[in-house]
Amino acid sequence: YDDNPELFTRPEVREISYAWLTPDMLIDEVEVDEAELRALYDSRIDEYVRPERRLLERLPFPSQEEAEAAAASLEAGEASFEDLVEARRLRLEDIDLGDVAASDLPQAAAEVIFAAEAPGIVGPVESQFGPALFRINAALNATEVSFEDAREDLRQELALEAARVQIAE
Repeated sequence: YDDNPELFTRPEVREISYAWLTPDMLIDEVEVDEAELRALYDSRIDEYVRPERRLLERLPFPSQEEAEAAAASLEAGEASFEDLVEARRLRLEDIDLGDVAASDLPQAAAEVIFAAEAPGIVGPVESQFGPALFRINAALNATEVSFEDAREDLRQELALEAARVQIAE
């Protein structure tokens, strides 16, 4: 016995009983108030209603004359937009504005930029940094997801949260 204790002993064993309950299992049984759904939709309205936007780059110049000269060299084909950016000792990352709505721009700039039908270069237009050329890389249409279209996703989210609370209780 002393030489071979593993032959005469068994590891300690415990028997465990458990219940597996996840929020997904309760989701169909959870009631979600219509007012809560509407409140969640309204609190996230910026996700569901997006105005028309432009993907923009802004290349500012110290004076109107310099901006006009740059625009003229673009039209004549003497320089590319990238050449103008490099001449100003900037990188494309420095001038990238990203996804911009008309309300994010000064009114005069927004009118010119959003009047353009297709991607291209507009300007010079007065900006908060002086006269600038704007390159429109893409036009993004306005989008609107109605409450009815978003309702099921919102219900799912609220029901999962309510189910988590029930399980915790």
